[in-house]
Amino acid sequence: MRGVQHPVGPQSEAVYWRRRAALVAAVVVVLVLLIWVVARALGGGSGTPAAQTAASQPSISINPSWTDTVWDEPTPTPTPTPSSTTPVTATPTAASGSPSGSASAGPSASASATPTPTPSAAACQLARLRSTVQAPSRVATRGSTVTFTVTVTNQGAACVWNLKTLPVEVTVDSGSDRIWSTGDCAAWAPKGSHEVAPGKSASVTVKWPTKRSASGSCSLSKEQLGTGTYVASAQVKGGATRQYVMQLTD
Repeated sequence: MRGVQHPVGPQSEAVYWRRRAALVAAVVVVLVLLIWVVARALGGGSGTPAAQTAASQPSISINPSWTDTVWDEPTPTPTPTPSSTTPVTATPTAASGSPSGSASAGPSASASATPTPTPSAAACQLARLRSTVQAPSRVATRGSTVTFTVTVTNQGAACVWNLKTLPVEVTVDSGSDRIWSTGDCAAWAPKGSHEVAPGKSASVTVKWPTKRSASGSCSLSKEQLGTGTYVASAQVKGGATRQYVMQLTD
């Protein structure tokens, strides 16, 4: 221990202490260099970790003509500044109870909720109606059914032809012999009503089974009618009589 604390040799004690200090310093420097080399090797040969991270990331160049963000990075939303804030001014509505709002809303709602009624046409006047009677053919066979069409043409304003107030009666005669009539049975007469515009026509049909009928009865005679000429007379109540002449054949 004395040789360690008090060096022994031909030189002075101070010289040996300086040599020891230089040796320790050299060992420390070697250790520091060794640690630095190991750390550099483990770190991939770069300087600081931040420098390594920056060097490892690719360089991105943004092209202004691109329509989408590169690498799907979100576009930052600008933060509004106090100078760009626009004050909002509240606008009073009808719900605020102002007289003008309630007055304007009331009539508008009432007008839209109440439809305008369409006036109905008046009843047709006999003097303004012109009637005709037709059949599909002027020749029919005995035992068949003949359909007569009675048409009225409105020569006045638009009106409603009510067959209850202006009924149609069709009578079939052969000479002076009365054969058949819708007046004998109410079920044979046309019914309903038709709205007729000015200058337009409305038609009803009457079917005659080429049989004889009796007044006040809806039953038909079983008698076979003879061949010959028959005349159908059609009349709108109180109006002119229109006739249609036809032949019954076998």
